Amino acid sequence: MSPRTSTQLQALREERSMQILRAALKVFANQGYNGSTIEMIAREAGVAKGLLYSYFESKEKLLESLITYGLEKASAFLTEPPDGPQHTKEAFAANLRKMVQLFREEQDFWRLYSMLILQPKMAEKFKADAMSFLETYMSVYGSYFQQKQSKNPMAEAMLFGAVLDGLMFDLILSPDEYPLEEVLDMIIEKFA
Repeated sequence: MSPRTSTQLQALREERSMQILRAALKVFANQGYNGSTIEMIAREAGVAKGLLYSYFESKEKLLESLITYGLEKASAFLTEPPDGPQHTKEAFAANLRKMVQLFREEQDFWRLYSMLILQPKMAEKFKADAMSFLETYMSVYGSYFQQKQSKNPMAEAMLFGAVLDGLMFDLILSPDEYPLEEVLDMIIEKFA
């Protein structure tokens, strides 16, 4: 067996890092940050505690990497160009439904993020990441509402964001009972 190339080693390192991040997300989302330990995360990831520390120097750094990764992924989604014409009701509806799908796929992340931002110390710690995500969001939806000739595009984008925040919390609290399709139709009717 020939030695691995640097490209193969880098790919293996990235794969292992993602394995640890996914395990940390699961543990943090279920146990809360304070109720989680590095041992729990290592066990969930199926790696030795020492190996975990070679990827992340502390539980805090692991959490920081996780939040940065999750918000960057959400920002990348927001800036992904639509399949068809931009700034149409159809594009808005498709984007909203894709956002809800992303939320459902990443529900553990958003549940964890929601818990963290309600804690003043944690909110301050992740303020830069949150502001970066908010800037991306405001750029995308401010532009949409400006094209729609809203009286106040930025205020309407903020209102839409508040509605999405409420939708997110409702889906966290009662995902199976929530009348999602009816609510999405009403959001589209109001904002598209």
